[in-house]
Amino acid sequence: MYAKTVTLFIIASCFILVTSARNVLKVSPQDLQFEVNENATFVVSTSEPVSETIVVWFNYSEDSNIYPLPDNFVIENGTIGNLTYNVQAFKAGHVTITIHTTPNVLRTKDAFVRVGVYKVYGWIIVSNIIGWLYFICWSVSFYPQVIENYLRKSVVGLNFDFLGLNLTGFIAYSVFNIGVKYVREVQLEYHIAHPTGVIPVETNDVGFSIHAVIITAITIGQCFIYERGDQVIAKSTVAALALVWSTAGVFLLLTALHVIKYTPWLTFLYFFSYVKLGVTLTKYIPQVVYNFKRKSTVGWSIGTVLLDFIGGLFSIGQMFIISYNFNDWYSLIGNFTKFGLGIASISFDVIFMVQHFILYRHSPSASDSMDDALLT
Repeated sequence: MYAKTVTLFIIASCFILVTSARNVLKVSPQDLQFEVNENATFVVSTSEPVSETIVVWFNYSEDSNIYPLPDNFVIENGTIGNLTYNVQAFKAGHVTITIHTTPNVLRTKDAFVRVGVYKVYGWIIVSNIIGWLYFICWSVSFYPQVIENYLRKSVVGLNFDFLGLNLTGFIAYSVFNIGVKYVREVQLEYHIAHPTGVIPVETNDVGFSIHAVIITAITIGQCFIYERGDQVIAKSTVAALALVWSTAGVFLLLTALHVIKYTPWLTFLYFFSYVKLGVTLTKYIPQVVYNFKRKSTVGWSIGTVLLDFIGGLFSIGQMFIISYNFNDWYSLIGNFTKFGLGIASISFDVIFMVQHFILYRHSPSASDSMDDALLT
């Protein structure tokens, strides 16, 4: 009799747990943005009527920028809650509000609200405009080099190591963007690693990276058609690229065999993001050295450099505007990879401009004869 009672109790407990697991604490919307001294609302509810009275409470940083929310509220037995709450802020900044229940019988993994409070709405508009401007500048920056190669019917002056590194970098960037943006399993793993995080890839990031791969491949194709002198890709660069892609192959095998247990596919994609980082930090060095050895920038499009420089300024400028408007200067440090890459690219652009306009401005023009010292 005792054993039968225990068995029935276990079955009943399992039934309650399974039923509760289906009931989810929902929050809508999960992202709020508003100006200081204004307000916004979010709604808390359950996916099904609760089978017992639930106490719901908020958790957020004590030194956050929002006025205190109610200590707790109750969802009565047999209801779904559907309660609306108002958020006000006394200063700009970011805060994440997580929502919990007592007893813990509801799924609350996605029960959070990301709050962003800005100083002036006008800066939001300016930031969006600047975002599109640097996207356009960087996208268009590939074309002056292609056009210059076509007009000269020559790629002499364009370093092949730079092209090889650039293609690898943008392929890696495309793999990362496509995986994180469109592969559901990767997105689930991202939210496991960053429960309240936002997917860090937008549609225009995917479009930019794919476009960059295509136009870089076209530029490499020109190297097989037009005059290239005695240029070849360096053995050290070939070795480095072979190492990158062989490592990627091994990484893929380990991931497919489930050797990596925690967020395996996301970790695999992060490898490509590090490849992109490494390429961006090094890809311009061969071109700088090549220009120095030739004492000329003929064949290396200054239009590409200028557009890349302007795009980099816009990118970093947007980061400063966002940090100022949301009073969140830590985000500048927290996203130091993007900031550092922007600074690195701009620094190389400055070097190229100094080479083109100052050091080698008296070099023979592109219309001059293509024999001679240009190839030596």
